[in-house]
Amino acid sequence: MPRYDYRLVEVFTAERFGGNPLAVFPRAEELYPELMQRFAAELNLSEATFVMPSTRRDCDYRVRIFSPRSELPMAGHPTIGTAFVLGHGERVVFEEGVGPILVERATAPSGAPIWRMTQPRPRFGPRLEDRAAVAAALGLDASQLEEKLPLCAVATGLPFLMVPLRNLEALARAWLELERWKSLGPQARDLLPFPFVQVAPTRFRCRMFVPEVGVVEDPATGSAVGPLGAYLVAHGVIPAGKPARLECQQGVEMGRPSHLYVEVDGTPSDIPAVRVGGECISMGGGYFEL
Repeated sequence: MPRYDYRLVEVFTAERFGGNPLAVFPRAEELYPELMQRFAAELNLSEATFVMPSTRRDCDYRVRIFSPRSELPMAGHPTIGTAFVLGHGERVVFEEGVGPILVERATAPSGAPIWRMTQPRPRFGPRLEDRAAVAAALGLDASQLEEKLPLCAVATGLPFLMVPLRNLEALARAWLELERWKSLGPQARDLLPFPFVQVAPTRFRCRMFVPEVGVVEDPATGSAVGPLGAYLVAHGVIPAGKPARLECQQGVEMGRPSHLYVEVDGTPSDIPAVRVGGECISMGGGYFEL
């Protein structure tokens, strides 16, 4: 009977039962995509990753990422958690759906060891002008949005709509009303709302709702905080640096606090890359028998 082992890790935290849980199948070359999807649905975590030989000379491994309902081209905590599980020296390059992704060992400002991924160049998309409708889709009213900043789409993989809120009370109240969100029209339909609040000059708190991929709320979204960093530099919320640095907390409202470190290269008009990192902790593992 074939056996397929996986490791369970918490990503973007150093505390057990915090951060974003991830299942990593380090030897998945014999699995076919439909079975990967079934394994991900059975585990019912935000994502599971499946590692296999790369099809590219410039990559060390191929990594496929599945939510409970669909495959993703790139995601933050699965990439970082997979690098942690594999422990491939000081750096590793993964072949993902968006191309090669570099992940390196690094050190957080606190001195803690982290894994840090370099994401593709941020892409800035449309702005949504109907602020009242966007707020209503998040269970809020327009007065709870930060009026000085736009509702702007940014992506390094999946596209996110940056939704700046005025305070933590509004963030705590936020909740995605999916049918209202879909009613915003084709511009918004493919965007994932990412509400956030600035709590200090370079510290932010965020939430992420993705029910359509089987995740009611995500406790840490590395593929969203990278675009958030680009948005903040582009709109002058934090000054460009060499690089600009910020820290994000996520998952607090759902009892799984996560801590993410973001670096942004370039200037407000030209951001070539962002990097996202965090700590990881091993939680155990298991296996499937078929």
